[in-house]
Amino acid sequence: MRALKYILRFRWANVLSEIAGYLSAVALVLATLAMVYGVGLRYFFGRPTVWQTEVSVYLLVFVTFVGGAYGLKHHAHVGVDLLVDLLPPRPQLALRLITALLALGVVVAVIWTSYGTWWEATEGGFRSPTALRAPLSIVYGILPLGMLLIALQYIAFLIEGVEGLLAGGDQARSAAIMGQGNAELATALEQESKDPSDVGHPAATGSVDEAKHIGERPDPS
Repeated sequence: MRALKYILRFRWANVLSEIAGYLSAVALVLATLAMVYGVGLRYFFGRPTVWQTEVSVYLLVFVTFVGGAYGLKHHAHVGVDLLVDLLPPRPQLALRLITALLALGVVVAVIWTSYGTWWEATEGGFRSPTALRAPLSIVYGILPLGMLLIALQYIAFLIEGVEGLLAGGDQARSAAIMGQGNAELATALEQESKDPSDVGHPAATGSVDEAKHIGERPDPS
């Protein structure tokens, strides 16, 4: 029963988003290594590669689209929520659910159109018009795969958000979709603002008048 509830509430989409994020990190490292290898081989040995640039581009495309689900899960995408944050929890949650539903519609439309392009490349056996001759069925499959992961993450947000909206109270406030800000960045900025060793911080530098006042303080002895 618990497993069925886990499946129906799309909690497993959170796991897929995490996996997608780590795979994107690996792809980013590989793209960096490929570019360093290509530049080094061309600069030191005068032997340019025929695959380095193209493979690097494909890997960065993978990072962009497949890693998007990870960014969505951790609320790292750019968003303007200045007015939304002023609302009480329940209306704010309702507005975020409407926004997520609209975004899901756009993602589904992208999946539909990109799937057609991928299927055409797969059925036709298309390859890139370069020396590498990479199969475009793999390249064109990155976009619908990434959008599918994002759609699943949105569905997980929507299900949990609707449950919180119906329950109200703390459940509405703690819904995952409510954390639209980047929590890691917000925490880092908050700690930085409280750090007295920060340059320009009054506790660290003080003012000239305070320094003079301390220097003129009489000796208690």
